[in-house]
Amino acid sequence: MRLKMAKEKKATVRDIAKKAGVSVATVSYVLNDKEGTKISDATRKKVLQVANILNYQIPEKYKNNDTTKSSYTIGIIYSILTGIEVHPCTSGNSLSHPVMAGTPSRNAQIMQLINLLAERFERMKFNCMLLPLEPDIDRYEPVQGLDGIIAIDLHERDFKIMSGSYFIPIMCLDMMINDFLFYQIHTDFEQIADKAAEMFKEDYYLLTDSCFNEGYSTYISSVFGKDRVLFFDKLTKKELSSLKNKKLLVYGDYLGMIISRFTTDENVVIISGTDGNMPGMEGLRIIHNDLEKKANLAMNIMMNALEKKFDVKHEYKVL
Repeated sequence: MRLKMAKEKKATVRDIAKKAGVSVATVSYVLNDKEGTKISDATRKKVLQVANILNYQIPEKYKNNDTTKSSYTIGIIYSILTGIEVHPCTSGNSLSHPVMAGTPSRNAQIMQLINLLAERFERMKFNCMLLPLEPDIDRYEPVQGLDGIIAIDLHERDFKIMSGSYFIPIMCLDMMINDFLFYQIHTDFEQIADKAAEMFKEDYYLLTDSCFNEGYSTYISSVFGKDRVLFFDKLTKKELSSLKNKKLLVYGDYLGMIISRFTTDENVVIISGTDGNMPGMEGLRIIHNDLEKKANLAMNIMMNALEKKFDVKHEYKVL
């Protein structure tokens, strides 16, 4: 089922100016590609992105168009510490490259999300490309022929450099980018915190992997309290052993399997993307994190964005 979108209304130059936070004159200069004006590259890109997302005609040379393609092509961009080549993504494709050292559950969730997205886009006869991105980039060369992008857990700085190179729909998964240009879909940690409080009946700690996106880390810490969030990849062996007497809400199946060796079942609740059906997790209490719902929502929103049917809502929380 498609999302219910806001009633379409033809955008004006004033609409673009308001959304981009610039003057009407600046919008006019940019859209008419007038040379000799003192407009920064960042402002020019912002105006073009706003104009494009509002379905306003932008200069042809700024469009990421490929008139020879017969179907949409979606790029999936995620951070990786070991480079791999860009290649087509199919429903049977499985990734074996680590995306960040010491973060087993985060890596597994990103791989699962990528494969779920690939399966769904393939069923729609879309082309799907994996575009791994090494973190801390200084420049970015845009991939030609893309119609839309789904970015997963990127550094905010890397995301801004990358997204500024395109004028196509871009969606953020498990990221916090406070810009109306980009749809955001992420796990609903407020709802998870409520469920965990009911299950533990007392104070507990969240044990999770680190992520690249600073805004997402800040969001998670704000929900549970900074002193109540433990990052697995930053714990020493001694600190890990000391967790046996603590109540732990553990984010991710693989992290759940690891921590189950250091504590008792009654002290642990797992936030699981697989309903907790992995070996070694029998008997553990589960809060289900529905990755399929996240992938379905991402596909649904992207399809509407490609058809220029934009929703007034840009942040979606999923559990």
